[in-house]
Amino acid sequence: MPDFRFLPVCLLLGALLVGGAGAQTAAGPAGLPGQTSVTVQPGDTAFSLARRAGLSVQELLTLNGLSSPDLRVGQVLTLRVVPLTYVAQPGDTLYALARRFGVTVEALLEASALPPGAVLKAGQVLTLPAGATVPVGTSVPVPAGANVPAGVSMPVAPVQAQSFTTPAPAVGAAGAASPFQPLTPPQTAPVLQPGSPMPRSQTTNTPSPLAGAGDWRAAALSLLNTPYVFGGTTRAGTDCSGLVLQVFTPLGVPLPRTSAEQARAGQPVAPEALEAGDLVFFDTEGAGRVSHVGIYLGEDQFISANSYQGRVTVDHLRADRYWGPRFVGARRVLPGAAPLAVNR
Repeated sequence: MPDFRFLPVCLLLGALLVGGAGAQTAAGPAGLPGQTSVTVQPGDTAFSLARRAGLSVQELLTLNGLSSPDLRVGQVLTLRVVPLTYVAQPGDTLYALARRFGVTVEALLEASALPPGAVLKAGQVLTLPAGATVPVGTSVPVPAGANVPAGVSMPVAPVQAQSFTTPAPAVGAAGAASPFQPLTPPQTAPVLQPGSPMPRSQTTNTPSPLAGAGDWRAAALSLLNTPYVFGGTTRAGTDCSGLVLQVFTPLGVPLPRTSAEQARAGQPVAPEALEAGDLVFFDTEGAGRVSHVGIYLGEDQFISANSYQGRVTVDHLRADRYWGPRFVGARRVLPGAAPLAVNR
C-alpha cells in the first residue's frame, strides 16, 4: 500500500516551484536601462531586445545597420549612441567648426539647442549633430560607455543637448549675427545703412570662356551662384582667389593663386578711394592675416566666392556687420587707373 504521509509536503514543494517559475516568467527578462550595447543570448529576439531597451524593432535595426530582424547568438547590438561633445576654444567660430566636423551651421546650432545668431564663447560645450565626423587630431571628449568605432571619423547620433546663453544680436543690425563671428575679441557691429538689392547676372546661359573679354564686371557677375569649392578655379566650382583669377586672367592681368599673395599684387588703395574693379581683402579667421578676397563692384558692394553660403555672392562691404569689421585693405590691379596709396 502506498505511503501517503509525504504527499502534502511534495504537493507544497511543487506548488512553490511552479509559482516561482510563473512569477519569473510574468516579470519577464530584466530591462536594459542605461546600457549602450547588449550581447545576444539564446532565446533573444529583435523584438524582445528592442522592448527591453525601450526601442522599436526598426530603431534597433537602424542603429545596427541591419535589414533583417534575424539575430545570432553572441552578436553585439548597439542600443544607443552617447553623443560626442566639443569644448569651444578661443578663435573658434560656428562656421569653422561646422566645416571641421562636416556639418552645416544650422545642424550644429540645432544639436546644441542654440538660437540662430548665437555667438560662441570659449569653454562653451557643443553637441555634435548626426553625421558629424571628427578629424584625426581633434580633441573631442568621449563620454563613458560610448561606442565609438576606431578610424578617422566617428559617427554620432542626434540628441537633445543643453542650451547656452549667448549675446543677443546688436540692435539695428540687419539679420542675425554671423556664424563667422569669432569668440574673442568681440566685434562691434557698425551702424548699418539700407542696402540696394543684390545685383544679378543678366546672362541666362553660361558662356565659355567668360562673357565680355574686356568687361571684368560682366565676367564677374556671370559667375554669380557658382558653387564654392575649396581650391577650385573653374565654373564648376571656385574659391575666392580662384574667382579673381577667372575674372582677371582673360584680361591679361597676371595674379598669384592665393588671397594672401594677391594682397601684395598691384597698388594699395585707401578705403575712401575705392573704385569698381579693386580687390578687397578680409581677415575672416581673426589671425591677423588675409584669408579672403573679393572684387569691389561700387556702391559698397563686392562679389566673392562665399564659403559660408557655398556659392558666389554679392555682399555689402562696410555696411555688413560681418564683412565690415574684417575688411583689412584693397589693391588696384587693373591698368589705366591711378591708385591712391594708403598712408601708413
